[in-house]
Amino acid sequence: MSLVGLSENQIISSLQDLGLKSGSVVFVHSSLSSIGYVSGGADTVVDSLLRVINPNGTLVVPTFTLHKIASDSIFDPSQDRSDMGRISEIARTRPESLRSIHLTHSMAAMGPHTAEITKVQGASCWSGEGPFWQLYYLDAQIMLLGVPYLRSTFFHVIEQHVQTPYRYFEDVQAQVKQPDGTTRPLPTRTFKSKPDFPGNDFNKFGSILEKRGLVKIGTVGNAICRLFKARDAMEVGVEEYRKDPSVFVQTEEQLTSLDDGVMVGEYDNEKTVMDPEEMFNS
Repeated sequence: MSLVGLSENQIISSLQDLGLKSGSVVFVHSSLSSIGYVSGGADTVVDSLLRVINPNGTLVVPTFTLHKIASDSIFDPSQDRSDMGRISEIARTRPESLRSIHLTHSMAAMGPHTAEITKVQGASCWSGEGPFWQLYYLDAQIMLLGVPYLRSTFFHVIEQHVQTPYRYFEDVQAQVKQPDGTTRPLPTRTFKSKPDFPGNDFNKFGSILEKRGLVKIGTVGNAICRLFKARDAMEVGVEEYRKDPSVFVQTEEQLTSLDDGVMVGEYDNEKTVMDPEEMFNS
């Protein structure tokens, strides 16, 4: 492994080559270790993303707290760490960042559209007023930085929209901690899978998007990076579901492999890289 860290300028150049532009609204799923050694770590990656999309762009990251699924959980937006990796955690803690108030699937955002994405509250993050649908309304791009389509939670929005029979909504009574230290009720609707559900294979649907030429693919350091529009995913997802209701479901013993890069790791912790030996254990 090279001891010379990837610089901010190198990351910026790679993101621009991928097609990320000034003014974009971009929702980023990421893996810092997939990129390799980065000078300045996750802060450099966040700075690079902001420099490419500014002055009018909005950076959005998942700040999910999936371990808080139980009733009576208390969500502390200012203190609860993101379960979605170091890049998302660094973005969450920036002074200009705001976080949506959702028990398990909160988002943090920075930029002109931050309020639209994070300030509309409701029992479900998947509702028409929730942050995921705001990505659709704002014509956002989705970036998979060093992770496969398996991590693309926006695809759950499509499942919700077409009302897949293998998922259902469940009400959970939780609490949210307010800035003054008190708590208030946080009614929550979670989007759960039924017991006999075999699991998602979002790589299968992602491969369809790629075959249609709707995904830009490049590299950032050692990480394979994919960029596509939320609206394209929705339009194609609805169309493909009507033809094949199992389009988002794992139907084979192995998950669908991807043509670009090497997928390593176990389910829920996969990376997509050029060379597994160049991953950096930060």
